[in-house]
Amino acid sequence: MILVTSAYGNNGRKLIPRLAEMGLDIRALNLSDKINELKKLGAKEVIIGNALDLSILDQAMEGIESVFHVGPSFHPQEAEMGIAVIDAASKGGVEHFVYDSVLHPQIIELLQHRMKLRVEQHLINSNLNYTILQPMHYMQNINIEDVYQQGVFIQASALETPLSFVDMDDKVEVAAKVLTEDCHYGAIYELCSDDNLNAIEIAEIMSRVMGKEIKAKLVPKDVIISGFQRAFPEYGDYPAKGFNALFDYYSKHGFIGNSNVLRMLLGRDPTILEEFIGREYKKISK
Repeated sequence: MILVTSAYGNNGRKLIPRLAEMGLDIRALNLSDKINELKKLGAKEVIIGNALDLSILDQAMEGIESVFHVGPSFHPQEAEMGIAVIDAASKGGVEHFVYDSVLHPQIIELLQHRMKLRVEQHLINSNLNYTILQPMHYMQNINIEDVYQQGVFIQASALETPLSFVDMDDKVEVAAKVLTEDCHYGAIYELCSDDNLNAIEIAEIMSRVMGKEIKAKLVPKDVIISGFQRAFPEYGDYPAKGFNALFDYYSKHGFIGNSNVLRMLLGRDPTILEEFIGREYKKISK
């Protein structure tokens, strides 16, 4: 049986159906009460509880062979959660622990990277067989319908600095692969598409695909930060610190990766941003 944490998050909602279709038994661990929704996705069992609750984690690890753990980004206790899940997995005799981290966690100017690096280090120093996935920004973070309706692609970091992306569907395909093969023990995989594009170039691609002019627009950081804080008020002021550091770093340095590892794992070329935009645009233009 495979345990998926943060099971009703963006990753879990894609990964659980894929694993279920492969005939695998899934136990979902989630903070909020989404039992019916998670079972509809394909989870055989659902546990509701906090990843910092050791009794819940002990229960979650019973009979588990593999764990897929992704922490809640910009949560002030993300590192503590990851460490607690690793310790519980080790105590429970889990065979394989897959940790969903972030590309370039060594960039300690970025607070969420610092959190994930702590978890990576703890996992490497544990007695678990591990695989660490380091995905780039998800293409799915771009709301194609909003872009089309408003005619603008907004960004809170400098429009001229390049960023890389990865299609979450490609990442989930890799996650399913490493969870079901034992040849990935001890591996750290950078997951990134071929795109290294700035916002102006992205807007040009959107214009071409959508057949209308899309402009890149720089928005104040508070526009993004306030929206996140409204969605997660329980996180306090930590997200504001994290997002400010992130946007400042991106404006100065950009953030790019390399697609070679993802191509090797997929056995094909990764999805590029233009393909993703076209795929999502078709959904709203029917």
